[in-house]
Amino acid sequence: MFLWIAFIICTSVIVYSGMRLSMYGDIIAEKTGLGRTWIGVVLMASVTSLPEVVVSFAAVRMDAVDLAIGNLFGSNIFNIFILALDDIFFIKGPLLSSANQSNIISALSAIAMTAIAIIGLTYRAEKKKLFLAWDSIGIALVYVVNLMLLYMLK
Repeated sequence: MFLWIAFIICTSVIVYSGMRLSMYGDIIAEKTGLGRTWIGVVLMASVTSLPEVVVSFAAVRMDAVDLAIGNLFGSNIFNIFILALDDIFFIKGPLLSSANQSNIISALSAIAMTAIAIIGLTYRAEKKKLFLAWDSIGIALVYVVNLMLLYMLK
């Protein structure tokens, strides 16, 4: 019984914190002038992805590479599914029609990074260049270009 109570309390804290995080993200976007898209892509995504980062690092350290990769791909799939759920509660019309056009840059970047990851899964490199494999370098470059483009369009 105690576990259920602890679970409900923790769930309540997460829901409350998520709503506050969203509100503060909006305030930061206004006060800094960086824009909601940039704050959402950089700050909000970083903070909400910390659990995946920790799980993936732990899985890699345990040599459970499939667990780490499955965690990240599964998280991405679920996050895209959340758009469909959000659309149910967005009563002003189609959700994606109301989004800022600069989100297209992030969507295209996500597609490019996913494509690089798929190619990396298919093509098995034997060595790492520098300290990263070629696919990791490509993913990092696409991410940095995405951030730069969003910053320029703020």
